[in-house]
Amino acid sequence: MIQLVAQKTGGSVRQVCAVLGAARSSFYRAAAPTATQVADLGLGDLIAALFRRHRRRYGYRRLSQELADRGVTCAPARIRRIMAQRALHALQPKTFVPKTSDGRADKPSPNLLSGQPLPTAPDRAWAGDITFIPTSAGWLYLAVVIDLCSRRIIGWSLTDHLRSELVLDALLQALHTRSTNDTIFHSDRGSQYGSTLFRKALANAGLRPSMSARANPYQNAWTESFIGTLKHEMLQEGCFENAGDARTEIFDYIAGYYNTHRKHSALGYQTPQPVRGPNPLRKLSHKTVQKSVAPHGQSRPTKANQRPVKAGQE
Repeated sequence: MIQLVAQKTGGSVRQVCAVLGAARSSFYRAAAPTATQVADLGLGDLIAALFRRHRRRYGYRRLSQELADRGVTCAPARIRRIMAQRALHALQPKTFVPKTSDGRADKPSPNLLSGQPLPTAPDRAWAGDITFIPTSAGWLYLAVVIDLCSRRIIGWSLTDHLRSELVLDALLQALHTRSTNDTIFHSDRGSQYGSTLFRKALANAGLRPSMSARANPYQNAWTESFIGTLKHEMLQEGCFENAGDARTEIFDYIAGYYNTHRKHSALGYQTPQPVRGPNPLRKLSHKTVQKSVAPHGQSRPTKANQRPVKAGQE
């Protein structure tokens, strides 16, 4: 206040203090930064660096755990205050509403996960799902396989069609790096998962098929949640430029971030990487479909802001 009065009146600090009856020493003592302010400055720089590293995907809870992993003890409320002071606003996810189709699988399998606790070891239960991926050139389709213990994406495939080969490629990728022992494979009742081709692949790998109830997305909420997270943190209501851009970005997100660096609240804010147990390399037991390999691009192409036009909406 003394500094403000001095600036507005043109008087000196000595004159203002004399008029107010305040000691000049109190002014200079108040003007010096406190120990807390000095500490906040260094901590704020670290928080800002971590915030940028995770591309606005981390809020104060995950940042608190990230700091703890680095040996920095800090209350979440303090992190929240510093983020507000520095205008560090994390991406805000929309309310999660899982969706699914009615499904057309012939002779759907029973739900083997119903009423059962989640597995406590990797490769006891996997889940798969399909989603659309928008690009400026049209629609692509992404199939994923997730391990329900570690929440690690262990297989994925991206194509421009919805044939059974889409989900089979994702399964083959998972089988290529993971071991199975009476493992459950859970999905919705989509026709791809109920196809003869996919059921034969499950049987050859020793996987037990499991399906959600009809039009019940909550019974496969693990994959629905991942899909929502991927689209929110990558697309942000936009779309990819083309198929090559989408494949490069999705590979970078899954292999370079989601599986290795992103902390999951369901895992006690651990990453899926430490949860994974040692698994011997498993060779493919069938070669019905050639496995597609995603390119390992290093650059991050920009995304277009426009959304593709569905067939019939031109």
